[in-house]
This record gives sequence, C-alpha cells and structure tokens, in this order.
Amino acid sequence: MKNKSDGFFGKLGVSADEIKRDYGVDLYLFLDAVALGLGDEEIAELIGYDLDKVKKVRERLGNIGSDISLIYKKDLPT
Repeated sequence: MKNKSDGFFGKLGVSADEIKRDYGVDLYLFLDAVALGLGDEEIAELIGYDLDKVKKVRERLGNIGSDISLIYKKDLPT
C-alpha cells in the first residue's frame, strides 16, 4: 500500500488527512469536482462546502484546475 504522500498527493505536497484536518474538506471529493471542471462556486454549492474554504483549498493546492483529469486517481493508494 502506498503512503498517502506518494503519487499525486506527493506532487501536490499535501495529504488527504491534512486537508481534512485544516479545512474540513474531503480531498478526494474535491479533486473529483475539480477534475470535472467545476468552478469554486459550483463545488461549494453542490458539495455543500463554504465558498471561502473551497477557494482556500484550491489555493493550497496551487490553484489546481481541471487539467488533472480523473486520471489523478491512478496514483492514489488502494
């Protein structure tokens, strides 16, 4: 089993646990929404997160965009 800092999250310099602890946001769900091309307002509305949190998480992740695609999951631990 891979460490959570390996693969894609390692490239981002974060762990799912860190994002959950610091922002209360499920990183997997957030990245799925980003990968689908949703904007911050759409993510906040559809997932039920505060818009400010969504913006802070995206900023923490280096303003990541939909170019990550859903293939980011191939590097995640199983």
